[in-house]
Amino acid sequence: MKNLLKTIPVMALALLLGNACTNDDVPSGKVSIKYAKLVLKIGLPQGFQDVDSLVAFHVKVHNVSTGRDSSFTVPNITREAVTEGNPPTVTLDTLTIAEGLYNVELEAKAVYHSRLKTPCTVRGNLMNHTIVQNGADVASSVIVNLFSPNMDNGFVIAEIHAARTLRPSGDPYTGDQYFRITNNSDTVMYADGLFIGESAFQQMIHQDYKPYILDKETPLQYLTKVPGIHGKDKKYPVQPGASLIICDNAIDHTTADRNPNSFDLSKADWEWFDESTNPRVTDIDNPAVPNMERLYTYSRTIWGPHDRGFYAYVIGFLGVDTRTYLTDKAYQYDYSYRFVYGSTSKDMKFHAVKVPNTWILDAVVLAIKDMKKWNVISPTLDNGYAWFSEVDHDKNRYGKSVRRKYNSRTHKLIDTNDSQHDFETVKANPWYVFK
Repeated sequence: MKNLLKTIPVMALALLLGNACTNDDVPSGKVSIKYAKLVLKIGLPQGFQDVDSLVAFHVKVHNVSTGRDSSFTVPNITREAVTEGNPPTVTLDTLTIAEGLYNVELEAKAVYHSRLKTPCTVRGNLMNHTIVQNGADVASSVIVNLFSPNMDNGFVIAEIHAARTLRPSGDPYTGDQYFRITNNSDTVMYADGLFIGESAFQQMIHQDYKPYILDKETPLQYLTKVPGIHGKDKKYPVQPGASLIICDNAIDHTTADRNPNSFDLSKADWEWFDESTNPRVTDIDNPAVPNMERLYTYSRTIWGPHDRGFYAYVIGFLGVDTRTYLTDKAYQYDYSYRFVYGSTSKDMKFHAVKVPNTWILDAVVLAIKDMKKWNVISPTLDNGYAWFSEVDHDKNRYGKSVRRKYNSRTHKLIDTNDSQHDFETVKANPWYVFK
């Protein structure tokens, strides 16, 4: 780590951040704004011993309190002084910014000491951090840990339609939600054993959940998978560039008695089918389309992805057989937070299952536009978020989906592990042709 990072022209960066935030947050000088000093540090993860420098450093500071952004790209920034610790850190400088609630995002290129290794993207983020001035000359300090996102080609989530559609009468229609998963590689891949999971944590409720595991594992409140065993079975080949449709009800939803504004999903590859404990709330099973194998659900009736976009969704392969996963306590997650209201306090306890982050191939965080509150999964899996709702209870969300962008030059779906960059809000179409 000693040979890491040689020069650090960061005074300009500090001035930019201070000045930009000053200009953004003082409305024509009419309101007195309190400022705070902030020491911004970068935490270096394991595996950075071979990194010679960090270049093309991009910093984005989002004032959650005002909704205003300040973004800066300062090329050829390298860092000099590494302070050993856990993790080793590099202090950028002391910034002067308006007091408030902030998100900080960093992105840079890691240049390796060996020129044989291609520079890679590294990122870091800090969510919902309150910055206040503690004293006249006292600066608060924060560490933004850098990480290398996993952007390997393979199966990726190409589209999520969770918002549902509207009938001609204007009433919401249920049952036509779907996931589109695409083989983004140049080789045949097999979907046997591929899972889809919904995060246990959601955007609109941020609590201090214990124990914290997101750096290594992802809690899930719903988990289902394609039949078969990954690495052993090869019943479901997927050609390069081809897609799978996994949906709620694999039927033709466009019939007059259902919803002409919906889609024909009768040719989907799989449907998730839930055995309900309530006879008044039952699922529809198309015997011509195979069912997914449900591994876990929080629901006593039927499940569908949240139609306003509160959760994250992951795909991957189990690293153990199904029986082991369902019976081994290592994959169970009991968690809690302390509820406090006035003089009353109580431990609120919950249960979910979990998967190691190393099992996850791709992840997409959903949130309402400009309302992402925290990282419900590790930012190494998705450093951003996609949205189909501009406001909560958005009446215009119906019929929309989030779809991954396509690079017509490489003929690949764009995957940078930042859904805000990779996805766009579009009219839902499970059979859309990327071009």
